[in-house]
Amino acid sequence: MNERFTLPAHSPALAALVPEFLDLARAASGDPAAEERDLAVWENLTEHVSLDYRFANPPVHGPGDWDTYDSRFVDPAGVEIGTLQGTGRILYERSSDAHLMMYYREQLTFPDGTAQTAGWVDGTAILGGAWQRFPILGSGGRYGSMIGLRSFQPTPEAPHSLYRTHLVLREIPGGHGLTDPEEIDAALSLLGAFVGPSVNPATGNGRLEPPVRAGRTA
Repeated sequence: MNERFTLPAHSPALAALVPEFLDLARAASGDPAAEERDLAVWENLTEHVSLDYRFANPPVHGPGDWDTYDSRFVDPAGVEIGTLQGTGRILYERSSDAHLMMYYREQLTFPDGTAQTAGWVDGTAILGGAWQRFPILGSGGRYGSMIGLRSFQPTPEAPHSLYRTHLVLREIPGGHGLTDPEEIDAALSLLGAFVGPSVNPATGNGRLEPPVRAGRTA
C-alpha cells in the first residue's frame, strides 16, 4: 500500500472481544452452574418502559423520529433488579422491505455495578413481536470486566411499555480494558453486527446504500 496509517491503540482489545462474545452467545442457553467465571443471568424479566417518543413528521413514523426511555427490570418474584436509561433514533427505511431501522444506546444500572448497550433495532419487526438483541459491555462495579447479551421482546398487550427481557453477563479473564467512550462505542458496534438485524441487505435495484424515505408507518 502506498499510504501508511496506524491502527487505533484499542484495536487488539476489540479483536479479543469477538471470540469471547461469540462463545457467550452460543452458550447463552447453557447451564450457568457449569461456568467457572463470574456470571450474571436474569431470565424472564418484565421490563417496564416509560417512553417519550418525538415525531419528526407527526403523526407518521419515519426517519428522524427519536425517543428517550427509562426502564425497570423486575424478576419473576417481583423484585426490581436494575434500571435502564436509553435513547434511540430512526435513521433510515431499509430498502429491501421498507422496515424502519433504529439505533439505540443504553446505560444499565444494577445495585452492584453498571453496563452499557448499543445496537440496531428493526423498528417495524419489533412492533410485530420479534425479539431484538444488543451486546452488553460492563462499565463499573461487579460488571466492569464483563461482556453480555440483552434480549427483549415487546408484549402483545403493551408493546410500547412492557417487554419480556433476558440479560446475561460473563467475566472476561483479565477484563476488556475499554474505558474511553469512543472505544466502548466501537466495541458495541462491532459485537452488535453478530446479533443485530440485517442493516443493508441486497436490493432489487442493486444499490447498497439504504435510501431514506419518510411517510411510512411503523
